[in-house]
Amino acid sequence: MTAIRRWEAVRPWPVYLLAAFVPLSLAATNVAKLLALLFALVALYTDRQPVDRGRALSSFWTVWAVLALLFALTVSLTYTTAHWTDALGDLGKYSKLLLIPAIFLLLRHLREARIAVVIYLAAQALVVVSSWLLYFDVPIFWASPTPRNSVATVFTSYLDQSMMAAAFAAVCWHLRSQFPSRFGPLVAGVLVAMAVVNVLLMLPGRTGHAALIAVLSLAVFWRLPRRWRVVAVAAPFVLTLAAIQLSPQFKTRFDEMRTEIKSYRADTELRTSMGMRLHFWVMSLEAVAERPVTGYGVGSWHQQFNRLQADKVIPGTEHVRNPHQEFLLWGVQTGIGGMILLLAAFAAMARDAWAFDTLERQAALSVVVVLAVSALFNSVLFDAVTGEFFCISVGLLLIYGAHGRAHHPRTGALA
Repeated sequence: MTAIRRWEAVRPWPVYLLAAFVPLSLAATNVAKLLALLFALVALYTDRQPVDRGRALSSFWTVWAVLALLFALTVSLTYTTAHWTDALGDLGKYSKLLLIPAIFLLLRHLREARIAVVIYLAAQALVVVSSWLLYFDVPIFWASPTPRNSVATVFTSYLDQSMMAAAFAAVCWHLRSQFPSRFGPLVAGVLVAMAVVNVLLMLPGRTGHAALIAVLSLAVFWRLPRRWRVVAVAAPFVLTLAAIQLSPQFKTRFDEMRTEIKSYRADTELRTSMGMRLHFWVMSLEAVAERPVTGYGVGSWHQQFNRLQADKVIPGTEHVRNPHQEFLLWGVQTGIGGMILLLAAFAAMARDAWAFDTLERQAALSVVVVLAVSALFNSVLFDAVTGEFFCISVGLLLIYGAHGRAHHPRTGALA
């Protein structure tokens, strides 16, 4: 019994570490990830009792979707055109998807899920507050040493940080009534405002801008009465116009994007952010068209990209490992079926969230939307930091919502 009690006490700790480290340190996150996967194996083979009034692991559609994604990549090892080291390396990058079922296994009670969500939000709040301090030239010793790729970047890059802040803003907004104490909703509101301003005014990441507008539009949709929800279709356009007017940074990046797309179409300037992305996407579409059924196998994108761009090489792109678009990366590796499978995985996450109470459902769906929007402009699951962030975020919010639904009614407080 003593050994069982000790195991129960330490079981959720790798998830707590993941929640704390994911926005702060990739190295620490990797250590916590290894611990979480090892602990999950122990839990899978030793715990025979059902999850405390929660849902069985097999009842989550997300778990089956994750296993299907990894199975498709593993099967593609049998025909991949990539060198085996590249193929295994890229397959290893997607092992982070296993964090989602690992979190389901390790957080077996509502209290544990709440603690993990609180730690997660506290770590994200630290990044947002630190970013504000850096923006106003307040020195902080815990930020990454210079040079950073923007003045308000704290630990990672402005691209990663802006996506995280967009998701953080959405989660704080939808769970604001669950913040503890009578001032909790006010604190949540302040954090939401700080995160929104941080993304739109302080960070130049266009993917973060798009993701934020998407979740803000979704929040407007949910706040409107049912008879007015059709009006919410205009929300993304209205919010974009408002951001252009209110945020010089957003306007500058928006204008740059239009200019870069025009330059690419005119074949006058290709070495721009959007120019290179469009180049990656065009080459990827050509590869998918060549092998639409099977793709070229896991780890093959780099090889096929360089083959196809042989007659039109953009200097500096020869060593790029992904097309900065998650769906196209899956298409090149596993064909159109892989792209559909990825879309189905996002749908599975949304379906699992749909069963939750309103607040948890909206928070979880918002994170899935940030993930899906980000996947249109970056290889977010393939990349380090963003991949870990989204897997941990999805896992935490889904298990929090599942336990909350199972324990309904409840106090509703996060702490």
